[in-house]
Amino acid sequence: MNVFRSAVAMCLLVSVSMAEDRQSAAQLCPNSTVIYAEVPNPPELISTIFDHPLRERIEALEPYRQAIQSQPYRNFLTGRKFVEIQLDMEWRQALETLTAKGIYLGIDAKTQGVALLVRGRDADSMELLRSKLLQLLTLGRDSDAVRQGDYRGISAYELNETKLAVAEDWLVVTNKSDLGKSVLDRILDGDGESLNDDEQFQAARLGRGENLTAWAFANLAAVRNAGVAGKLFAGDAENPGGELLVGGIMSALQQTPFATAELTANHAGLNLSAGMPYRNDWIPEEREYYFGPNGSGRAPNLPEAKDTLFTLSTYRDVSEMWLRAGDLFNEQIIDGFAEADANLTTLFAGKDFGEDILGSLTPEIGFIATKQDFGNTLPRPAIRLPSFALVLGLKEPESMSRELRRTFQSMVGFFNVIGAMEGRPQLEMEMDRLDNGAELITSTYVPEPDDAQSTQAAIIFNFSPSVGFAGERFVVSSSASLARELTSAPAPRVPLRAENTAVGLQADILKSVLNENREQLISQNMLEEGHSRDEAEAAINLLLEFVGVFEDASLKLSTTSDRLAVDLGVRLKDSTGAAR
Repeated sequence: MNVFRSAVAMCLLVSVSMAEDRQSAAQLCPNSTVIYAEVPNPPELISTIFDHPLRERIEALEPYRQAIQSQPYRNFLTGRKFVEIQLDMEWRQALETLTAKGIYLGIDAKTQGVALLVRGRDADSMELLRSKLLQLLTLGRDSDAVRQGDYRGISAYELNETKLAVAEDWLVVTNKSDLGKSVLDRILDGDGESLNDDEQFQAARLGRGENLTAWAFANLAAVRNAGVAGKLFAGDAENPGGELLVGGIMSALQQTPFATAELTANHAGLNLSAGMPYRNDWIPEEREYYFGPNGSGRAPNLPEAKDTLFTLSTYRDVSEMWLRAGDLFNEQIIDGFAEADANLTTLFAGKDFGEDILGSLTPEIGFIATKQDFGNTLPRPAIRLPSFALVLGLKEPESMSRELRRTFQSMVGFFNVIGAMEGRPQLEMEMDRLDNGAELITSTYVPEPDDAQSTQAAIIFNFSPSVGFAGERFVVSSSASLARELTSAPAPRVPLRAENTAVGLQADILKSVLNENREQLISQNMLEEGHSRDEAEAAINLLLEFVGVFEDASLKLSTTSDRLAVDLGVRLKDSTGAAR
């Protein structure tokens, strides 16, 4: 990592140029390259960052104004100005000139080396930068600190084990001499086997998107064969949570030949997509619960709810995973499953939890979190948490509704017994039949007389555990209001999603939730960080401003007959704070 950081730093300080070259970076990297990444248009990325409409809004923030008045920042400006004088151009112009045609990275399995390739605007510009920056590089150093050599008529330099050389308009930075020489040979001779000739690389390139900010390729077959990252490719999950999150992906990683990643960044936000070849028969029987039979499992659409903060929609046959625990986990976790199964079987009146209870649910699972509106309700908690709910499907709604209703009532009684022992308020239950024929069972905490009108009540008053039954829909909610809303909501009319898993987050609602708890967040910051009131307010205000920059975020996992993809999207607001 230190070598790589040195290489990145040095690529900004040294360059030499000879003549225009027609080769691509992939043609310069050896065919034993296992990881390759490129930023084909760095000036465009620089413009996206420094010319973003939100820049003025960020620069108006008090923490930013304080930072640019600090002594370290003043020292940085002094150093930058000195470099600009030496180069006779501003730093941004110099950076855009040096990287005009791309920045590329290759990791070679044969030499175990890293090569950083930077392509400048043209020969004349690179030559000017070379001569000026070489002077800066040697300024204030011992005469032998920067060693100079020659390879086939090309001047090369070495500083702290980092080797640098330039041929034509390519700057080559590496930590292995043999790797650097092989790259220079391809620049000079224009032949030799390269990454561009690799069959897997060519297949990956076919699926490459347009107008990308960055693109990366990993030859996973070569990495697996080399025994690198053996734990990752073993396919074992260390815990049930990790299994539910990535179990199917881990099985695919054991078989897929390569993976790619694409990044697109612009003023509207960024999108990151990682993908790899995929086949349904790569997924073993014990992990069929993850993608479904023949990869057909799809996340359900969820009923709408007011002020939705977060949604998770996924396909996971949890019953099948529970029953297959012996094939998926180690003995310690299996023993934990057995103990949990025994306890839960008792809770569900002797019915086997994995087979009878989980098996009665459909694999389509939804989770929703919303901002909780307390309105004029009293008591009102001092810390106001979001409401959240599971939205599940019942295979046999008539029989299971009765079973789950009895279980919920038993659990409320159990919570009351435990709560009485610990001095907590008691839960009071009510049953209601809605206009659409659905049934709702709610429970609310009964406050003590002294707390009945409080607006600073205990955190427990965020909760009113409830369940709802509407045909096949089964709702388990932390609050009665959300349970009522989801139980009475009409079934989604749009077709099922194409994704196996979909996650969404709304930044405006998150900011509203945080703002409602601003005083509590300030107090917590003062206690944990030892800040003064003013310092804590500044920190929380900065957090709120930061969240306010975003519009929303999404994460999707999808499969087709031949591809698995994970897509992350983040959207920003414009300079006025309006949604795009």
